[in-house]
Amino acid sequence: MQRLRLYVAAFAALAAGANTAARAEPFLTRNQHPVVALYGLPAPLPARLPATGSTQLAGVVNWSNFAVTGTAGESSFTLDGEVIDTRLHVGHSFGERWAVHGELAYRSLSEGSLDGVIEDWHDFFSLPNGSRTQLPQDQLLLSYQVGAAPLLYVDEGTSGVADIPVAIGYALHASEAAAVSAWLTVKAPTGKADDLTGSGAVDVAASVAAERKLAEHWDVFGQANVAWLGDGDFLPDAQESYAWSAMAGVSWNAWRTLDLTVQFDANSAVLDTGFDELDGDAIVLTFGGSYRTTSAWQFDFGVSEDIDVDASPDVVFNLGVRHGF
Repeated sequence: MQRLRLYVAAFAALAAGANTAARAEPFLTRNQHPVVALYGLPAPLPARLPATGSTQLAGVVNWSNFAVTGTAGESSFTLDGEVIDTRLHVGHSFGERWAVHGELAYRSLSEGSLDGVIEDWHDFFSLPNGSRTQLPQDQLLLSYQVGAAPLLYVDEGTSGVADIPVAIGYALHASEAAAVSAWLTVKAPTGKADDLTGSGAVDVAASVAAERKLAEHWDVFGQANVAWLGDGDFLPDAQESYAWSAMAGVSWNAWRTLDLTVQFDANSAVLDTGFDELDGDAIVLTFGGSYRTTSAWQFDFGVSEDIDVDASPDVVFNLGVRHGF
């Protein structure tokens, strides 16, 4: 709650003197928990579909750092490392109400280099470091053990093509002030559970995305998803059969082509191990800005923090570039 008050206060302090119209543009991110990200919980999808026959492209990097450990009875776990998730988003409309959206993804897991920076950040703002005080800096270790049986153990870097989601969308409503669309997403198991680039199963998700203009300079947006999780290869005995997720945010046009955005993401657990930090249910805050050029390019920069401490990565840097054709 201390973190939440800090970020909300900072955003509110900026909210004065707006002079042009806002845009509702969610950050292209979701919970980057190293386990949750393996499953088919959709990233933000367009509430307003592209114009007929047009194509939208976006390149996005989510750089996450996590360090948490826990023990209960004979069970223990550690999640300590960094993931760089790089994605190309492609959207194309093929009619007044229909569109398709796909993602090409590449994930890299390593020990990383952000631990010292994050600990200094926490110390500067008097925020808790949690399990970081118990773990070595810049270590890679993902482990889960019940009794003497290690069910998960990764201490070497991995990388590769991740699972690929493809979605088809239908515009339920579109006006100057608001838009609503429905989406069906199928995630193909192109990644590998052993490399932590995929779950090893086909997942199917249904989503509703919406946006609405509140005033000349303000927009709100949101999305609700439910995903049916196929029988995967990552801790199969602990995997849930479905999960839900939701996203909501507000975008404010601060100055001409500069928009500031605050976004909340939440999801239910994808595993049932008895460790909340490992199972993946979380609330995540992302805040930052988007800059639009006169040639229709958009550049995004956001930072995500774990509102539910240790249930998601301590910090995620979101970098994106978008363009329509």
